[in-house]
Amino acid sequence: MKIFMFALKENIKAPVNLLMIVLIPLTVLLIPGSQYGFPQGIYLVGMAILYTGFLLSRPMVEDRMKGMIIRIHASPLKQVHYLLAHLSAYFLLMMGQSFIFILGAKLLHGEATFHHGWIYLLYLSFGLMTLSLTLTFTSFFKNFGLAFGIFAGVGSLMSLLGGISMPLHMMPEEILPWIRLLPTYWLPYGLNALYEGKFFDYFLAHGILWTYTGIFIALGSRRRY
Repeated sequence: MKIFMFALKENIKAPVNLLMIVLIPLTVLLIPGSQYGFPQGIYLVGMAILYTGFLLSRPMVEDRMKGMIIRIHASPLKQVHYLLAHLSAYFLLMMGQSFIFILGAKLLHGEATFHHGWIYLLYLSFGLMTLSLTLTFTSFFKNFGLAFGIFAGVGSLMSLLGGISMPLHMMPEEILPWIRLLPTYWLPYGLNALYEGKFFDYFLAHGILWTYTGIFIALGSRRRY
């Protein structure tokens, strides 16, 4: 519990994190609707979740870069407890971010959005995947600033090709089989399925996001430096 509270406080006192959690979701709500699905802001919030997950994980990333994980591994505190405490703290903040967005979307867009609870759950699955992706991505760097700089470009490209910042119906059919390999693809895929009432495809998106989460956690937690 002490580690959980420490991770929570470290992020709450960072102004940039509060900006990402509160202001960014409210800003994307101003983006107009789309005739092919939910208002575009519903999809674009995926980028906010992607970058929020990276910024929130900074304390854990810096601990690993300083060699703290190696010392934790040699102490009575199990590494799995350390990871769970940090990831739980970050996930709690991301739950709040998604709730703010869903509430704002309901108030602003009205009947243009529906199944708000199902959208919220999909955001949570995407948030978990984002945290685990960050864990793996940063394991190849020893400087958080450098890692974030590269991730900013990679995240933008993944959002573009994955259908978050550009609607999937605008993608050339030739590249669709390849972009399905991107974890970011499954957020807009699930949102489109929900809009069309295809609940099997909606739950498929959840399942694939959870699969990516498990893979990334397994990969990222193995590296302690």
